[in-house]
Amino acid sequence: MPPKFNRNSQPPFLPSGSPIPAAIGLFAALTIEAMMLLLLYGTYTETMGMMSDVYLCDLPGAGGVFCMIDEEMTVSHLLAFLLAVFSILVPMALWSEVLSREIYLDPKSWLSNPTNKIYAIIALALYALVFTLETVNLYTLIAQEVAEGPFKTHDANPLMAFLAQNQGLGVFVAGTVAIVNTVLGLLAVRAAHTLKAKLAGV
Repeated sequence: MPPKFNRNSQPPFLPSGSPIPAAIGLFAALTIEAMMLLLLYGTYTETMGMMSDVYLCDLPGAGGVFCMIDEEMTVSHLLAFLLAVFSILVPMALWSEVLSREIYLDPKSWLSNPTNKIYAIIALALYALVFTLETVNLYTLIAQEVAEGPFKTHDANPLMAFLAQNQGLGVFVAGTVAIVNTVLGLLAVRAAHTLKAKLAGV
């Protein structure tokens, strides 16, 4: 007979005590997440050439706002930023639901609800979309090192050139970065829940 879980019980990774270490942990996790955001933004910017010659500063109405941010910002930069934010927020949102609803305690019971099964399918589809987006873009950046024609990279990168010559390793690195982003999302959400629990106990 499976053990009964108390949904009001505190998860094992939310110990009581001072909130200062938890705040430091959350700050460190968010800092690493910001680095991942910059990595994905740079990757998407390099691989997306769509509308790279259309400057947001020239747009009517909201163009003045973009001029104050960066006069050289193009539509390609904006799309890359939106994709990077999407890639960061989706894993964090999924982990937040898993932890806040304590799905990890009894996933079979949670999935027994037909509505929850629909939620799970949507969540897996979103995660698959993010994982594919990250992997394909990172691998595209690697493959540009050996590409010819309009996709050829102008600035040589020794690391990318090495990965391009070792296609299997390149695929592994692209997939690993996507997995790391998922793990970082878990760490950030877990740190936020830890800090929230400790502040509630103060």
